[in-house]
Amino acid sequence: MPKLQSVTTYFALNASNDASPSGVVDQVTNQPVFVPDLDLGVYFDLTEAEANSLSQTSVGTLHSGRYRRVKVDSGATAANIKTGTIGLLAVPGSPLSMNVVTSYDIGDIGVRPVVFLNAITPGNYGFIQELGVATVLYGASFTKSPAAKGDFIDSATGGVATDLTGQAVAKTSLGIAMDVPQVNLKGKIILNLPEIQD
Repeated sequence: MPKLQSVTTYFALNASNDASPSGVVDQVTNQPVFVPDLDLGVYFDLTEAEANSLSQTSVGTLHSGRYRRVKVDSGATAANIKTGTIGLLAVPGSPLSMNVVTSYDIGDIGVRPVVFLNAITPGNYGFIQELGVATVLYGASFTKSPAAKGDFIDSATGGVATDLTGQAVAKTSLGIAMDVPQVNLKGKIILNLPEIQD
């Protein structure tokens, strides 16, 4: 799918949990309706103001970055797909696709992590973030402490984020902390991931 320069969606990106790739179904037949600019694999870059305006603030505020329309694999662990958790774009045993994600515990660890914006039912469609400033959910403990802004952040069991304080892992980390990481809370990071098109 191509990168879109304008976003045609009219709803909050972090409130999408749809049975249809476009998020629209026919009211009579309940079949998916094709919408050219909003389909599986569509991705787009948003400024801070655009991302803020496409946020459902009761779920969280989105920030500047790249967002992608994906399908959550039906075998994903639902409890690990929630606001700020890490997912993976590789489903073991399936053809490689940048547009099908799974929960961190099911995927091939280290293969193209992404950030979930909200809870999405396995088998449904929604949006993930793959570049920019993302909000992640930290786990119950960190690898090292004390935590600080600028620390390298990586993912851990269950798809929560962990602070890799003081470790030189820039090439393998998920990103760099913009806020002081705090256990069991959410915080902003700058994603440190390669750009990939599909």
